[in-house]
Amino acid sequence: MKKLITVFALLLTGLVSVSFQDKTVAFYIGTADKGANSSVSLCELNMSTGQITLVDTFNNCLGPGYVAISPDKKNLYAVGGDKIVAFAIGGDKKLTYLNSESSAGAGPCHVSVHPSGKAAYVSNYGGGSFTAYNLQADGKLTAPTYTEQFIGTGPNAKRQDKAHAHFATASPDGKYVYVTDLGSDKIMNYVVDSKGGALKPNPAQPFFSGKPGAGPRHLIIHPSGKSLFLLNELEATLTSCTIDKNGVIKAMNTYPTIPADYSGPSNTSSAIHLHPNGKFVYVSNRGHNSISGFKIGANGALEMVDQQTKSIAIPRDFNFDPSGKFMIVANQSTDNLVVYDVDAATGKFTFKQESIGVKAPICVAFL
Repeated sequence: MKKLITVFALLLTGLVSVSFQDKTVAFYIGTADKGANSSVSLCELNMSTGQITLVDTFNNCLGPGYVAISPDKKNLYAVGGDKIVAFAIGGDKKLTYLNSESSAGAGPCHVSVHPSGKAAYVSNYGGGSFTAYNLQADGKLTAPTYTEQFIGTGPNAKRQDKAHAHFATASPDGKYVYVTDLGSDKIMNYVVDSKGGALKPNPAQPFFSGKPGAGPRHLIIHPSGKSLFLLNELEATLTSCTIDKNGVIKAMNTYPTIPADYSGPSNTSSAIHLHPNGKFVYVSNRGHNSISGFKIGANGALEMVDQQTKSIAIPRDFNFDPSGKFMIVANQSTDNLVVYDVDAATGKFTFKQESIGVKAPICVAFL
């Protein structure tokens, strides 16, 4: 009997091992390609080998640069061609077009979904405006429910001649929405109505002012809701901030994301993501062509733990699989994806392999 139990245990272990080796996770790629056949791409990542497979493409949106997935994983939203487009995600992970709405502004560059799954937010870089939508039970978009045209400039005459809304996200608890304006070096701060989801400027802090000329691009909020990390595109810095119970942002310290003696092509920082374990924050740099990783310490203090450049070329975006084992880097200038191994204990990451070709990839979103 003991032998039978042992044999059964070994067989069970073998089955679990095979199951893990065969496991794949799905993710979607947005593209800067604005051609007639520009598509959202569905890919699969093999969690044993790190190999990526292109599964399918969906071209119901012109230049679907940025994409966002609803919290329940049933819908995907993409922005491009001055529109926001809603898709249903099927059991096979493939997309079915639902409907679209005007972005209510020129040059939409980012989309996100409220943690409740009941609202979506679009940032219009070209027009410098912000738009909110309600999401119906089936995932379809309503007409815009809120729009705001930002006004302002900054000291960088070339990039800050007017407002440039670049990114919007809600706090983890859904109480606040923050929108970066690269043009005026501000983060707009909104309170979300708990019942209907309506937005209004936060009376405790209508906006946070960053360093003049820094150019706030993207930000990430720690799951605790107490720390916010702001990536400054033009200055190539990362600002660690606190958030209080009223949603008020306060800057603590700012850290360079590239070496002080860098003298190569002009650099602009681009994307910021947390490791799934919440212990590290990473940013990408275009020009220096690198990913920089920082350990998150007490009160949001940061310490750079690694920086890698191998096979990285204009990394507009990157992201981690949900387990945090792999990092996928989207190279806009070389039209491909690159895979890195990540050490969840140290935050360090090492080049694994160059992977599939995707035209002008600029957004990586895991299902």
